Amino acid sequence: MTNWQQQLPLTDTQKNELDKSVLRYLNWNYKQTVRHEHAQDYESVRHAIVTLSGFLLQESVDRQEFISNNDTSNESMVDIDELLLPKKWNSIVRLQKKIIELEQNTETLVSQIKDLNTQVSELAQFKPTTSNGASAHNVLKWIPRNLPSCLINVESSVTSVKLHPNLPIVFVATDHGKLYAFDLFNYTIPLASLQSHTKAITSMDVLFTNFTNSSKKNYLVVVTASKDLQIHVFKWVSEECKFQQIRSLLGHEHIVSAVKIWQKNNDVHIASCSRDQTVKIWDFHNGWSLKTFQPHSQWVRSIDVLGDYIISGSHDTTLRLTHWPSGNGLSVGTGHEFPIEKVKFIHFIEDSPEIRFRTPSTDRYKNWGMQYCVSASRDRTIKIWEIPLPTLMAHRAPIPNPTDSNFRCVLTLKGHLSWVRDISIRGQYLFSCADDKSVRCWDLSTGQCLHVWEKLHTGFVNCLDLDVDFDSNVTPRQMMVTGGLDCKSNVFMR
Repeated sequence: MTNWQQQLPLTDTQKNELDKSVLRYLNWNYKQTVRHEHAQDYESVRHAIVTLSGFLLQESVDRQEFISNNDTSNESMVDIDELLLPKKWNSIVRLQKKIIELEQNTETLVSQIKDLNTQVSELAQFKPTTSNGASAHNVLKWIPRNLPSCLINVESSVTSVKLHPNLPIVFVATDHGKLYAFDLFNYTIPLASLQSHTKAITSMDVLFTNFTNSSKKNYLVVVTASKDLQIHVFKWVSEECKFQQIRSLLGHEHIVSAVKIWQKNNDVHIASCSRDQTVKIWDFHNGWSLKTFQPHSQWVRSIDVLGDYIISGSHDTTLRLTHWPSGNGLSVGTGHEFPIEKVKFIHFIEDSPEIRFRTPSTDRYKNWGMQYCVSASRDRTIKIWEIPLPTLMAHRAPIPNPTDSNFRCVLTLKGHLSWVRDISIRGQYLFSCADDKSVRCWDLSTGQCLHVWEKLHTGFVNCLDLDVDFDSNVTPRQMMVTGGLDCKSNVFMR
C-alpha cells in the first residue's frame, strides 16, 4: 500500500471500490474517445489499464473485469460509470474538509483551555492572603477598559444580564421571553437557550446554593420574572449545559417587575414585586407563598433584600424599608421627582474603613447589618440614602422609630441625560446605565464621575452586572456585562 493510500481516511473495502471507480472511468472515457478511430491507440491504453488494475486491486475477481475484453456494457451501465467517480471523489473531499474542521476545532478548544487556566491563575492571585484582605480590595479598584472583550448578539432586546458566580458564563434574558447561557471564551454560539416565558422577561437573579446539610447537593439557581405574570425557577445543569425547570410561581395579578433570590442558613427564599402593588415572599423548596404585603400605592418596580429586610422602589417616586417576616413598614424615602427604576442595599465590607458607605458609622448600625442604600430614577439622578434605625426589641418584630422614620439623602449623583435603568456597586465604585446609551462609573467617596462609556450600545442600555464584593465565599473577578435595546451584550474582562 502506497503512502497516499495510507493517508486516506477510508477502509480497505472503500479504497478498493475507489480504485475500481477510477479504472472504470478511465476505461469508459477512452472507449468513448478513441476506440472507433484509433483502435491501436485504444489497445495500448487498455494494456495500461490492465497493468494498473493488477497494481491497485488485490482480488483477482475484481481484476477480471478489466482483463477481459468485453465491450458489451449497456447504456445504463455507461451512465453509472460516468457519474460514479465524481461522486466518490466528492465524498473524499467532504471527508477531508471535515477532518480539517475537526482539527481546527481541536486547536481552538486547546487554546480556550489555556486561556481558562490563565484566568484561574490570575483569579487565584487576587484571593486575599492577609487578614485585612488587601489583595481583594485591589481587585475592587478595577475599572473596565474602554473596549469590551466580547460582544454577544441575541434575537431581541436584552432586558437582564447576570454573571455566573464562579464560572466564565453569562446569562442573558430577552424581550421575547428567551433565556440564554453564553461561554465567555466561546460566545458565538450559546451554551443553552430556552423559551422560558411567553412574554418579555423583566428581571433575573442567580444564586449558587450553599447547603450545609450533606444530603442536599449544591447547584446554581436561575430565577426569571416576566410580563406573563409568572416566575420560573431553573436549575443550571453544568454537566449537560442546559436549564432544568424546577417550578413556576403563580400569584401576581399583573406584570412581575423584579425578582430576588437569597439564602439564609439552609433556607432559600424568593422575593418578587409587581405592578399589582404587592411584594411576595416565596419558599424556594416547595413554591409556597409565605408573605404578601403592599408597601406602595402604585406599581412596585424594584426590590432588594438583606436578611429579613426588603427595600422597594415604586412608581409613586418613593422607596420603603419593610421587615418582611412581619410585614411591618419601617421607613420611607422621598426626594425623587419621577418613578424609581432600581434600588439596592449597600453591603458592608469588613476591614475597609477607607471605602465610604461600606462600613458602619456606629456599632448599632453594625449590629443591625445595614446603614445605606441607593436608588436610581427616571429623573436622571442616583441618590445615596442613610436608613434610619427602627425600634428593635428582643423577641419581637422591629417597628418604625416614632421620631425618625425618613431616609436621609446623603449624596446625589447627576450626569445621566435620561432615565437611569440599572446600578451595581463594587468596592468604592458605583456603575450605572441609562437610556442616554451610556454607562458611567462613579466614585462613592467623592460623588465624581470617573469614566463614561458612550458608544457601547446603539440603543438604550437596559441592564448591567458585576460580581458581588460582599460574599466571603466568592472571589471577586474583574468582569462587567451590559445589555441593551440593540440586542447586544458587551462583556468586559481583564
